[in-house]
Amino acid sequence: MQNQTNRSLIIAIDIDDFLTSMETKALHRKGWLDPVHHSEKHFIMAEFNYGDRDYQVENVLTPGCIEFFRFLFEYDYIRPAFFSSGIRARNIDLAEKIVQTAIDAGGDPEWMNRYDVYSREDCFDTEKLHHSIDKEIRRKFQPDHFFGNYKKDLRMIYYGREKYHVLHEQVFKDVSVLLPDHEKDKPLLENLVLVEEDPSYLFPGQEKNMLLCPTYNHPYPYLINHHGDDTPCDPDDYMDQFKSSNTIFYATGVLNRALERHVLEGLPITEILWQEQGSLWIDRNRYKERYPIHFFTKGRDILRKYNPELNFAVASSEPGKRGTSH
Repeated sequence: MQNQTNRSLIIAIDIDDFLTSMETKALHRKGWLDPVHHSEKHFIMAEFNYGDRDYQVENVLTPGCIEFFRFLFEYDYIRPAFFSSGIRARNIDLAEKIVQTAIDAGGDPEWMNRYDVYSREDCFDTEKLHHSIDKEIRRKFQPDHFFGNYKKDLRMIYYGREKYHVLHEQVFKDVSVLLPDHEKDKPLLENLVLVEEDPSYLFPGQEKNMLLCPTYNHPYPYLINHHGDDTPCDPDDYMDQFKSSNTIFYATGVLNRALERHVLEGLPITEILWQEQGSLWIDRNRYKERYPIHFFTKGRDILRKYNPELNFAVASSEPGKRGTSH
């Protein structure tokens, strides 16, 4: 799709428990895998070297992952980026294999040149501040209620990895170099989005840039492809199993809405994200309002354009039978 605003948009995406899950052994032990969500192509072996050792770690793509990337790459002004606090060697291998899977499903081979990978080394490490910076100043690098050691500071993408690493080292001599500053940072951040399932990675002042999604968990005991056209979310399920199983559907629905409004209304993507979902997750008193159901439904509509068989991942008591969610 053409960019009607003539501005590029970088969408940085978490990997673990959003795009992938490493909980694969239990799936294989069940002896049955859903053919839509858990075919052979959905299992990816991350192969990398770290600390002079070779590793092989199996991952399974979460429901809708392949179609999600086909959706993103269809916009010629969107540049996806993988941003995980995992080690770089693993992230590079995993990202390449995910994009290749999307290409094999009907995508453009040129997509291999249209994404970036950011890793643990590119995060802002708040632990390093403990020995050299005043406690009150350190608190300014932690958002209220969202403490975390590693922060995914989106200014790193704006500045570029090398320049940001230099700035990060300068912080220990002059904290103002990367101290959150809303007015100063606003123009740097307006075309950057972080799709994340763990808000502890939030960098202060970048709340409007975050699309917070449910943390992925496999439906129990069996994952099957839903058979109906309804949205089978049980409002009384305190574990929100439906939402956690279909986190990519939610992200797709929100992003689609934001992109549509961005074109029609001319508002910054970050402002639209805040209006549509940010004000819900930031307020802990509105916990039950998080992740509005209509975005899951819209996300399914969008992703089905790339795979008509795709439906929500739901729980079933037996393999291959209709789900237990109603």
